[in-house]
Amino acid sequence: MRRWPVFLLAWLMLGGAVSLYAKEVLQPTQGQEQQLKVASAPSPKAIEAMHLAQSKDAYQRELGFLRLEALREPATLEFITGYLNRNEPDLRAYSLRALSAIQGPAAAPTLLEALKNDRQARVRRAALLGLEPLVLSDPAILPGLMKALRDRSTEVRMAAIDIVSRIDDPRAREAILIRNKRENQKDVRRVLELAMKRLKVS
Repeated sequence: MRRWPVFLLAWLMLGGAVSLYAKEVLQPTQGQEQQLKVASAPSPKAIEAMHLAQSKDAYQRELGFLRLEALREPATLEFITGYLNRNEPDLRAYSLRALSAIQGPAAAPTLLEALKNDRQARVRRAALLGLEPLVLSDPAILPGLMKALRDRSTEVRMAAIDIVSRIDDPRAREAILIRNKRENQKDVRRVLELAMKRLKVS
């Protein structure tokens, strides 16, 4: 009769136990699978918000996207990303803000692309606002924000100045000082004055 080494017998027994555990415990039951499906589906509030976002009324559309942004449900991402390339600038802007809220740092490349290439100032500004809370998560964000200090739109420059002046980084401080020397537009200069006070520069 062949005798098996003790360690081999123990290994075989353990392997069988693990296989049984994986089959009976690790694999989700039908009820668990149903719970996972429910968890990955939009909530009733999110469904209502998506209906609002599809409204023909501009106010209702904005309200819908604001609610999606506040809810931050991953299950709504497919719906939101469908608006990133729409012809209407407002819809692109709303979707960028919602994308940032839901995806967090993973949204940075999309936001930076919009900031760099979108032709509409309101969309670039939305990208800026979406990037603001993510600045510490990706080293590519700060250079993108600093470049926006030179944007052709006063609206975008003002938003960029406000955001960059709040970032605790020597590069951000230097970028604001340079912008302060070169900026001539009155409305932008008002924002710069506040930024300089924030930086404690006389």
